[in-house]
Amino acid sequence: SFSLPEFVAEIQEAVKPVLNAYMKGDAETLKKYCSSEVIERCKAEHSAYQSHGIFFDNKFQTQQVYCVRDRNGAVTEGGKDTIHTVYYAWAMQQVDPEELGEGALYPVWKLREMQQIGVRALI
Repeated sequence: SFSLPEFVAEIQEAVKPVLNAYMKGDAETLKKYCSSEVIERCKAEHSAYQSHGIFFDNKFQTQQVYCVRDRNGAVTEGGKDTIHTVYYAWAMQQVDPEELGEGALYPVWKLREMQQIGVRALI
């Protein structure tokens, strides 16, 4: 009973919160949408960035603004005006309601794997 239009609608709703949570290292939000492997990779990447005193500035959103700042807020890569088109490959997996626990009425899709496969500067 797979429906492509329904699948696309669900994924479109999940894209923004997943990308925002991934950029922030927000594991709690990612638990709603992602596999444990994606969450662990996100936490590891976020820890690595923190150990170097850098973070992604995701406050500016048009396409995808590439702006990395150090712990003092100084831009180390890109900038608030550096706009990129970014291409991602997502592998989705349907999770059965039984695995979701009590109260789940229908299966949901979770992000199983995510990879950035291309970046192109727009400006």
